Amino acid sequence: MGIKKPIVCEIAKDTFAINEFGMAACFLLIGKEKGLLFDAGCGMYNIREIADELCKVPYEVVISHSHGDHVGSIDKWDKVWLHPTDWDALSPDKYLANKEKLKSYPVMMAGFGSFDAYDISPDQITFPEKCPELLPLEDGQIFDLGGRNVEVVHTPGHTPGEVGLIDPTTRIYFSGDGCNINLGIRSTSINTALKGLLKVKSKESQFDRNFNSHIGYGSSTINRSLPEGVLDECIYIMRGIINGTADVQNRTSPFRPGSDPITFVQYGNVLISFDPDRIIDEGETPAE
Repeated sequence: MGIKKPIVCEIAKDTFAINEFGMAACFLLIGKEKGLLFDAGCGMYNIREIADELCKVPYEVVISHSHGDHVGSIDKWDKVWLHPTDWDALSPDKYLANKEKLKSYPVMMAGFGSFDAYDISPDQITFPEKCPELLPLEDGQIFDLGGRNVEVVHTPGHTPGEVGLIDPTTRIYFSGDGCNINLGIRSTSINTALKGLLKVKSKESQFDRNFNSHIGYGSSTINRSLPEGVLDECIYIMRGIINGTADVQNRTSPFRPGSDPITFVQYGNVLISFDPDRIIDEGETPAE
């Protein structure tokens, strides 16, 4: 019999990574008085069951961004936090219209080895039947968990509302999909995305490790932080795209075979795909 439940790892004291069958990862941070669940998975498994088992204090649910592989269990809670610039996909008036697009994310993610490594099938993927109340996340917002303060960092690019969390207690940066080795910047200019990551860079004295929301990806069951230097490599690539020194290439996306070619730059451990027509948007102040 194969693995039928997500793999849970304690990556630091009172800090758990929940690997949902190699499709996406959620993180549970527990303080003395409250907890915080970062992301809600793909919808292949009820993430609330695991969070409730692990966390015996009240907890908040914070969503890194509105893509379907991060919101799969949001209907299990009455309220979740999300940056307002990502509300369009999940707000009540747009939710049903976007349902099929959002559901396509976990279907796509599972196709990269999850069905080989885990005892799961595509028909297990569900989609939330309702959208909970959305609470507005703000850049710099602090969640006081009791002896543990966690800061929200807005890093637009992958989506307009992408956020990460910095937890100085464990010295971990939880980057969502905002700073990783395969980074798609399709929702803002490269200049805007660079500004967000420079903001993270200014806070790097508070963290040593970067856990993104796709650890243990596909058929891999190795749940670890990203290679050291990924943040700097992302920044280097973005600066190169802006100043015209980057080695820009084109190819078909491995995530969407048959689609139009993507434009990308690869350096070190990192590949960034982007819209070549959105380097610096009109009226934007260049990143410093």
